[in-house]
This record gives sequence, C-alpha cells and structure tokens, in this order.
Amino acid sequence: MGAQYIITNAPEDIDFEIGGDAERRAVQNAKNLLMTRMGEIPYDRQRGFDTSLYDLPMGDLQGLLMEELDRVMLWEPYIEVVEATILRMEENRVIFQVTVEVADNVV
Repeated sequence: MGAQYIITNAPEDIDFEIGGDAERRAVQNAKNLLMTRMGEIPYDRQRGFDTSLYDLPMGDLQGLLMEELDRVMLWEPYIEVVEATILRMEENRVIFQVTVEVADNVV
C-alpha cells in the first residue's frame, strides 16, 4: 500500500519544484487531470473530467463521481482513487475532494 494524498479540483499553482521526486510528480499529474476538462486537449478529447456531470442533481453526481474519477486517472498509472466527496458548489463550479493512493513502484 502506497502513500495517500488528498487533492481537490480547486485552482492552485502548479508545483514546479518537484525535481526527481516521482511520488510528488504523480500526485501533481493527478491534480492536473482533475483540472482538465474533457474535450480541452486536441487529439485527446477523452482526457479530462466530464463537466456535463455538474448538471446532474447532487445525489446523482455523487453516485457517478468515483466512476468518472477512475476513468480520468487512467492517464496516471501510478495513482488509484480511494475516495471522493463533493465539498460544495459555488458560482457554477463543483469542488470535490479526492483521496488518491500512489503505487509503491512509482518511477
């Protein structure tokens, strides 16, 4: 079992001081994936979070959140989503908190 981290989809500065720390890089990549909206990357339109889920009632969104996060994290093979909760909705934005686990064999 690897180390666990809590990340959110709230905007934050990118950590450019990671250097050779593969674990921190994997967590930063996971955070970047949370911040990416589906359709935003040319030639890779499936990468990123499906923001159409934000239009669902809160209960339905919570029910589909883990499935969507597992799909999004496929692009970071060293990360596994452990738990996710919706924190709040503000100004047409849903903020959620995700507990991720970094694999022991991260390189």
